[in-house]
Amino acid sequence: MVTKTKTPVTAAAKNATAPVDNPATVDTSLPVGFVSPFTRVEMQPNIRIDDGLCAVAALTGQPLDTIMKAAFRHGVAEHGPSWCYASQLQSILRDYGLNAEEKECPTIDALPDVALITAQYNPATQYGRWVLWHHVRATAKGKSFHYVIDPAYWIDPKYHVTTEIQRLITPKSPIYYLEITPKAVAKGKVK
Repeated sequence: MVTKTKTPVTAAAKNATAPVDNPATVDTSLPVGFVSPFTRVEMQPNIRIDDGLCAVAALTGQPLDTIMKAAFRHGVAEHGPSWCYASQLQSILRDYGLNAEEKECPTIDALPDVALITAQYNPATQYGRWVLWHHVRATAKGKSFHYVIDPAYWIDPKYHVTTEIQRLITPKSPIYYLEITPKAVAKGKVK
């Protein structure tokens, strides 16, 4: 399922006196007027573990079926639950002209502008799930901010595209991520 990201009226705009420290009233939406360049792609319930593939689909603007076919070509099992490893995501992203370098950092402040980050990472099992991270730099018209696009089908819709990131980060554990950059084009080559 593909859904466009929308800019809803923020909770703060609806009720300027709402307390900020109450999790039920914390504004998790994008700044007014901002439209994400990425479209959220939702995981398929009970089909497979496709969070990474959904994040790649959102990043590349491709349908999930297209990304799944690419994943199969890069060694992801076609049937049953199957984990998509970082190396497989990197291979798929290369097909779409993107480099993905595997890294880790201690805090969200050290993350790059665009990345696939492991959310809710479990150090004991060394597994998490992939979400799309986007840091938007400050301009003359607005402050910098960051948000994630979470493909999980089971989460509250207010967290599908959200600036509330701390609930996804495992305390005292590094953030593992794939830094996404465009593939460099060799000088003198014309397509």
